[in-house]
Amino acid sequence: MNDYRLQLPDEATWWTAADACGWVKYEYEPQTVEVGQEPAEPVVKRKWLDTNGKDFDVIGTIYKPTGNVIQQGDMQTQEMAAIPGHHVNVRLHYSELPESLRQYVVIPNNPVRGWAGGWYEGM
Repeated sequence: MNDYRLQLPDEATWWTAADACGWVKYEYEPQTVEVGQEPAEPVVKRKWLDTNGKDFDVIGTIYKPTGNVIQQGDMQTQEMAAIPGHHVNVRLHYSELPESLRQYVVIPNNPVRGWAGGWYEGM
């Protein structure tokens, strides 16, 4: 089993990269065509990640406290700031991460999320 943390520039990059790895499955909306006309381009009805031998934890944006406190009426809350990128945890049961995704691997000092029993804070 191989676990990876990925930080991609944005969600579109994630879907493009996952699709290029063959990890995205599609269901298409049937298109009706009049007799004698060219076939219409298929329309994607829905897409999903193929989890056969893989697990995905698509986190998206991660927020961390800035250290500043915001006063909201009688309440105080921590100010949060987004960490740049679109974050995804990937667990591959029988394979290694494709070379095309290796550029997005990150190893945070204090992970926000991980697989149960797979990662420990501070690694």
